[in-house]
Amino acid sequence: MTDLVVQRDVAVPMRDGVLTRADVWRPADAGPCPAILLRTPYDKSWIEHFSPISAGLAADRGYALVIQDVRGRFASEGTFVPFRQEREDGHDSIAWLAEREWCSGEVVMSGWSYVGATQWLAAETGPPQLRAIAPLNSSPSYGEGWAFRGGVLERGLIGSWVAAAIGDVERLRPDQVETALYDEELLADLLPDAAGWTGGPASDPYWDEVSVDVHSVAVPVLHVSGWYDVLNEATLAGWRRRDDARDRLIVGPWAHDNLFGHLVADRNLGAAGAGPAIGLGERLLDFFDSSLAGRPSALPRASVFELGARRWLDTDAWPPAEAQPLALGLPGGEFEVRPEDLPPSLGGRGILVGVAGSGWGPRDQRPLLDRDDVLCLEAAPVAGEIALAGPATARLRVEARGGGCRQWTVVLCLRAPDGRLEVLTEGVAQAPTQADEVEVPLGDVCVAVPADSRLVALVAGGSVPRWEPVRTVGRQRVLDGSELVVTTIQPERANP
Repeated sequence: MTDLVVQRDVAVPMRDGVLTRADVWRPADAGPCPAILLRTPYDKSWIEHFSPISAGLAADRGYALVIQDVRGRFASEGTFVPFRQEREDGHDSIAWLAEREWCSGEVVMSGWSYVGATQWLAAETGPPQLRAIAPLNSSPSYGEGWAFRGGVLERGLIGSWVAAAIGDVERLRPDQVETALYDEELLADLLPDAAGWTGGPASDPYWDEVSVDVHSVAVPVLHVSGWYDVLNEATLAGWRRRDDARDRLIVGPWAHDNLFGHLVADRNLGAAGAGPAIGLGERLLDFFDSSLAGRPSALPRASVFELGARRWLDTDAWPPAEAQPLALGLPGGEFEVRPEDLPPSLGGRGILVGVAGSGWGPRDQRPLLDRDDVLCLEAAPVAGEIALAGPATARLRVEARGGGCRQWTVVLCLRAPDGRLEVLTEGVAQAPTQADEVEVPLGDVCVAVPADSRLVALVAGGSVPRWEPVRTVGRQRVLDGSELVVTTIQPERANP
């Protein structure tokens, strides 16, 4: 293993004179080398938390690893203002780093969640020393896809994130996260920007201002997500919008989890899907190597883990070029809506930061079936097995009546022969009560559906604490003629 030189709390000046601080691990006996920069609000001393690339692995491959506390967090001076500060500060940090005598003048960036956001925002400024970024379980969009889904506030994500992780470090509420979710005064006290996040609409210009135009990012991007990651849809949206031949995509079975593991909630989704099993850190370094050399990456264009089949599917596009939509009919029915007692969120792609179980994963949805406010719709059967690989959407014909706004949540499940009702993905939409059709996007899935299993849609008027509820009371009706539209590929391609 390569010997390391370690420097702690190195001062990194910003253009306004504020000093941020970073820890540096670099090869002891090498000449100038490229640097991997991680910029975090979560305390740089917790190195294992942010990336599958360890300091030792980076050094063995000829890189220095630099982890910096962003402005206003932990060892760094200044006032923390999420998202807004990361463009200029990221640009300044890259320029400073490239000028170190031990640095070759080339910088790449990596990291997970908000650490991924710091990459996107810095890259948008076009620093000439930056060669590539690899955001993991992250997104270039901080409105729709992060704070909102279908225009509906991700209450569980935002409330728990502020209370347990991103708020004032001296006043976090790690033992009160669940009671803090709806405490607007507390959340704003912990993080002033949270008042605008939870109180404003998804259309607020703020979100456009802080989000990234992916076409303005000139460097190659390795997009990494998991099928139970709350930011999965946003990751894939960024991938599709860029459509850059230099980019690569990896989607594993994991959740919004820095371990990138195959044990998700109470299920083993396949050991072959774990980040360590595929050498995720090494793959990131392979991507950086090719980007620094100015050549196309040898990694598959898209590498996604197929749930159920427990195998990786490598393809030249996502969805695969041969994928086709398949419409499956849904029956009708009705359900109650009581804003004070909405169905609980059970797993899926949600997240509750700092809460036991974390709110994600392929949890069994059968506990919801005893409620009169959840409608269980079994999709029309198909002959034999199928493999889903791409977007899914619920197109609901609904009864129009009353006034105001209704919320429609749909949880897409796979019913196994033993009766288990396992969530694959979920979505939410709001529509006027006069609407007679509602489309609920469910995001992408990649899963083998055996011939003896069935796809099921659970429809309700809300899901708490995942999404901000509306206050419309009464019954909501789904009419015959509704359908579930999925994307399929040939089973033999998915299950050789």
